Amino acid sequence: MKLMALLDELEQFVENSRRLPLTDKIIMDGDQLLDYLDQIRDALPEEIEEAKRIYRDRERVITDAKYEADHMVEETRMQMNRMVENHEVSKQAQSIAEEIIEQARKVAREIRQGANEYADDVLRELEEIMDRAGINLEQSIRAVKSGREELRKTKGA
Repeated sequence: MKLMALLDELEQFVENSRRLPLTDKIIMDGDQLLDYLDQIRDALPEEIEEAKRIYRDRERVITDAKYEADHMVEETRMQMNRMVENHEVSKQAQSIAEEIIEQARKVAREIRQGANEYADDVLRELEEIMDRAGINLEQSIRAVKSGREELRKTKGA
């Protein structure tokens, strides 16, 4: 900061200059005052250019930081969207899996019910055939009846 040093020197020059008695007037060496002014004029463009460079650097840093912050926000937003989508996909998969399991249970119940009805029909027909034929197989009929009764119990369960 050459300019500040020159201004400090000029200030010292003014403060150290002689004063006219009984006035606020100062006696100065004009050539030296003009020399200070010339040096200040020479230093001003350098100082102004330095200030402009610092300002440009500051603006560049701010722009870069804003770009980086925007980029980070966008990356975070995209990651959150992916997480939400993954969560939604998981929820949908869970829902579909639950539907498939429920359908499988329903089909299994229907198959069991159909098998029980079929077995009951076969045993009933067998019982009727044996009764009509007059086959004296009381023990066989009791076994058939017992089997049908067992099937009826499982129907209710």
